[in-house]
Formats: sequence, structure tokens, C-alpha cells
Amino acid sequence: MEIPSFNALIQKSIIDHWDMDALTDYKGATLQYHDVARKIEKLHIMFENSGVVKGDKIALCGRNSANWAVAFLATLTYGAIAVPILHEFMPDQIHNIVNHSDAKLLFVGDVVATQIDATKMPGLEGIIYIPDYSLV
Repeated sequence: MEIPSFNALIQKSIIDHWDMDALTDYKGATLQYHDVARKIEKLHIMFENSGVVKGDKIALCGRNSANWAVAFLATLTYGAIAVPILHEFMPDQIHNIVNHSDAKLLFVGDVVATQIDATKMPGLEGIIYIPDYSLV
């Protein structure tokens, strides 16, 4: 069976596995496919309200987690370009990558959130905390 697009593949996977486990954090919560779908939809609304359009860049800098994966999937299915950044990078390196990539939004994990300086990334429309998707 041929799937016409990445978005169609994600949609089919979510519908076919609606009540099954999708993503799990080590010693943490498990998200089912319907949870992932709802979180993706909420992030799409956040992207739209932030002025993000297809082709814009969204940076992600945090440790592997279910919420990181959801943010990544939300970025791709929205039509934006994901800019993954290793969370081990130093703050100046993160600032440089964000600025050089022209990212409009930046998702950050717990460690990175305490180390970066938003004033050094003037092109950002917002910084989003990965664990709960709140604005930093």
C-alpha cells in the first residue's frame, strides 16, 4: 500500500493505533497515539498563533523524551523545518545555531532552559519548554 505523504502516514498510524501506547519516557509517563494526536494539534495551534508558516524553521534542543518526539512530529506535520540541536552544546553554540538557522521558535529541555539567553537570539518569536510546552 502506497502512502501519499508523510502527514498521511502519521495520520493513518494514529488512527490505526488510537488506543495503543506510542511513546514512553524512561521511568516516566506513556503517551498513547490519541495523546500524541492531541498534543500535535495543540502545538499546531501554538505555531499558527506564533505566525509560523510552512517552510519556517523550528529548533529543538533537549534530551530524548516523548514530548521532544511530539514536538518534532508537530513541526514536520505542520510543514515547518525541524532544526535539531544537541542538548550537550554550550549556550553560545546553541545561540549561534538558532540565529544561523533563522529559527522562529525554539523548544528547550530542562537543562538547556536554564542556560540559554533569549536576548542573544533576537529572531525568535518564542521559546517553549519541552516538558510541559509552556512559554519560557
